[in-house]
Amino acid sequence: MKSVERAPSSSASSLFSRLRCSSLLITALILVALKLWLVAAQPVVAHANASFDDRLYLALAEQVLKGDWLGPYSQFTLMKGPMYSLFIAGAFLSGLPLPLAQHLFYLFGCILLVLALRPCFDASWQAFGTFILLWWQPMSYVELDIVRQNIYTPLTLLLFAGLCALETRRAAGLYIRLAWGALLGTAAAAFYLTREEGIWILPGAALLIGISAWNSWRAGKRLRPLVAPAGTATICAAAILVTVCTLNYRYYGWFGTVEFRAREFRSAYGALQRPVPSEQIPYVPVTRDVRLKLYQVSPSFAELKPCLEGPVGLEWANYSDFLTGRPGEELQIGGGSFIWALRDCVIASGHGNTAREALDFYRSIGLEINRACDEGRIAPARPRRNTMVPRWRPENAQRLRETVPGYAAEFFLFTGFSAYPTNSWGSADLLALFRDLTRWRLAHSDDAPELDFPLPSSVDHYRLAALRALGQIFRWLCIVLVISGLGTWAWTASDVLRHRTMPYLFVVATAALGSALAVLVVNMLVHVLAFRNRGPTALHEGYPLLVLFGATAWIIFLSRRIRPKYSAEPETSSPGIRYGN
Repeated sequence: MKSVERAPSSSASSLFSRLRCSSLLITALILVALKLWLVAAQPVVAHANASFDDRLYLALAEQVLKGDWLGPYSQFTLMKGPMYSLFIAGAFLSGLPLPLAQHLFYLFGCILLVLALRPCFDASWQAFGTFILLWWQPMSYVELDIVRQNIYTPLTLLLFAGLCALETRRAAGLYIRLAWGALLGTAAAAFYLTREEGIWILPGAALLIGISAWNSWRAGKRLRPLVAPAGTATICAAAILVTVCTLNYRYYGWFGTVEFRAREFRSAYGALQRPVPSEQIPYVPVTRDVRLKLYQVSPSFAELKPCLEGPVGLEWANYSDFLTGRPGEELQIGGGSFIWALRDCVIASGHGNTAREALDFYRSIGLEINRACDEGRIAPARPRRNTMVPRWRPENAQRLRETVPGYAAEFFLFTGFSAYPTNSWGSADLLALFRDLTRWRLAHSDDAPELDFPLPSSVDHYRLAALRALGQIFRWLCIVLVISGLGTWAWTASDVLRHRTMPYLFVVATAALGSALAVLVVNMLVHVLAFRNRGPTALHEGYPLLVLFGATAWIIFLSRRIRPKYSAEPETSSPGIRYGN
């Protein structure tokens, strides 16, 4: 009799659960469509004179579309990763406007990250809440520039999804593990080819990989469940990287990705920073008095003297005078500008017919200066160091202490959000490249008002206002989520130490927090040591990691009384620690 009475109850409960899941799915679809409709009112802010950034990515994409790989070799060709330009070209070939393609790519990252974590959630609202917070976090629809962060942030989410799947799909079927492994490898290669400072991903990646390997080993399976996804990831990543390197070798004579990673370039840049200047000037890695000494001991570097001490050096010194505090006539070139001045002058001196020729010239500079420093012909000199990282100076400690509070506050408070565009700038000819390749309306430019068509409608004005209002709401939700999440994470950490069990979501939260803090530290050091580097664009990839941290910290805190299905402990026969597909 009792069993007969329980059946309808169980059936009703199952029906209610399905209805709830369906309602959450429909709500999620509505919120996805709403954001896509609202962001369609944002015009592209075209910085047409930014030949080292916005315009560069479009110019390289144009060469890809012509079938010329990245075009003729110059100081611009291999100075930044090609992935964003490839993405722009792919979006153009698909017929999708670039802004829409970028938002869809971010949507793809949000979906796959939540799917990777789905086995860790005890209830459907947890997956729904995590997805909505990631999708609507305000820095995902801040002013629409043409910058690499537009795909770097989605790639961060995809990379985390693949890393999490090493654990959450460890007991899944072979083909499922292979698919997640392919995602991990593809995302990792694309991530590596997008920007050059990806070291910040290591804290989170190391923790997620380490926990997966530890659990697999302790479960008595050694590392066998990870061989298939890890092997697939390695093959996919290697295939993409080798393809890019091979194309660079074919077109430019160098088997590599970005010249800033080349040993020859890092050797030259590190050698230039070895001599100790007579006067320490903030943000100036190689002062003019050091350059004048180096011309005497390095015949290769001396070839650049007419350029560095001439019009090119003056142009870059004027460009960075706000940073150095020195008038351009003193030719003190700031750190963010000196690297470009150096590359400009190498090409101007006739050593840039191919990447191989340019890198051989950089190697000569490094060898000659390092030899002079080692032999004492340049003294005093610092120890040899082949790196682009600026030398640490005692005064940097004070600058760092003054910077940390405000810089960190801007990050954790999601400061700088605005849905409204600023003006575009540049000539009509240069702006036309932005309009044509993005297939999108440009923000107004005083230099080219004739490109304002089609004019924004009155509906667009209301859409931007609604986007701004919703952005502010979600901004404060994210602030509360992240700051309170620090408390819930600390509480859970104390529980972990007491009970010696670690839910896997706690590992995910810790990994997200670790990489988010690494984003903060890396960008803050760049700001203190090299050039001004702050705001939503600088920290773009860190914001969804903060949201992921806050969401997972709160979920594990709220469900801590009910033993979660996933733990950082290995598989056991306990029903409380169950691994599924």
